[in-house]
Amino acid sequence: MTAIERVAEWLNQYGTAVNAVSTIIATVIAVVGIVVSCRSIGVANRANKIAQGSFDYSREKDRKEEERAQAVLVSAWATPDGDGYLANEAERKIVVTVCNGSFQPVYNAVISMGAIQGGAPELITGDDAVPIGTLLPGKYQVEVSKPTPGMCAKFNASLGFTDSKGLSWARDAKGKLFQIDEHLYDYFELSLPVGVLGALAPVHGD
Repeated sequence: MTAIERVAEWLNQYGTAVNAVSTIIATVIAVVGIVVSCRSIGVANRANKIAQGSFDYSREKDRKEEERAQAVLVSAWATPDGDGYLANEAERKIVVTVCNGSFQPVYNAVISMGAIQGGAPELITGDDAVPIGTLLPGKYQVEVSKPTPGMCAKFNASLGFTDSKGLSWARDAKGKLFQIDEHLYDYFELSLPVGVLGALAPVHGD
């Protein structure tokens, strides 16, 4: 039997098995390819979700910074003397400096006091709060009532206002700024008529 005849006989006997093995190998390769593709798609989807989350976070951060852009420039403080107050002792008043460092007015502004430590309210409301209305850009002084001393209490100014976008804000005696939903007169529990405003004195030379 010649070599060609032997090859032909071998193929006749084992050709079907070879074809079956080839088919199995091809199927396995195809399945592996599908699995790899699915994993690649899963990785890509996770990467897209991470990228979208990062974009959303950045956009929200930018929105909040833009929302607070004017409010962060408005503040108030009382400069303490040896007793913890800058006060007109005869009238039991404290002089508070109010600063609007933005280029636009803020509205419905109210000035008060609050404890930064000790046994006293963190926000003094009611008739001891002083509405000053529209606060133009610049630095001003206004007198507010001296708080009733508490045990180891120290005080500083607090304020509230509505910015040029119509959003209302409060800054507590510790300087923390936060947005509020209610009207400033309600937040400070004012009983004074809306038209009764405290007198602002511009601060010059700063």
